[in-house]
Amino acid sequence: MTEEWITHLKKEEGCKLTPYFDFAGYPTIGFGHLLKSIDHPPITMEEAERLLREDAAKAEAGALQLCPNLSKYPRRLAALADLVYNVGKGALDGEDPLSPLDDSGTVKAFRREDWKDAAERYLKWDKAGRPLVVSNVLHHRRAAVQAWILEG
Repeated sequence: MTEEWITHLKKEEGCKLTPYFDFAGYPTIGFGHLLKSIDHPPITMEEAERLLREDAAKAEAGALQLCPNLSKYPRRLAALADLVYNVGKGALDGEDPLSPLDDSGTVKAFRREDWKDAAERYLKWDKAGRPLVVSNVLHHRRAAVQAWILEG
């Protein structure tokens, strides 16, 4: 997990020490940590930092499960991990988690090491809410990370 990515997460997620509903309507706290319920006590900045690093480690592990080849490319791994952190591994893993055939086109491009295609597909993950609508915030977030994919 790169410090560049942690800094990016902090900037993009922001930090709220009391529970709130995120853009998609999920109960959240800290730096985008999902809660089971909005009925959660406030946390300290230290707790928020700990949750961030735990969630980031889980997202990175999920990204590596999807694309083991990214272990050679820390910034590209951080880009996919950022997407896993934000949308969840399940959104990228397809209907059958045991089959790589139905995974998202973004994941398939990362596996092929087709960085141009991966970067183009990455930008398309800019929708949120119910129903899904384009989010300028998410579009900006994806564009900020796109260089990590292209430059490695």
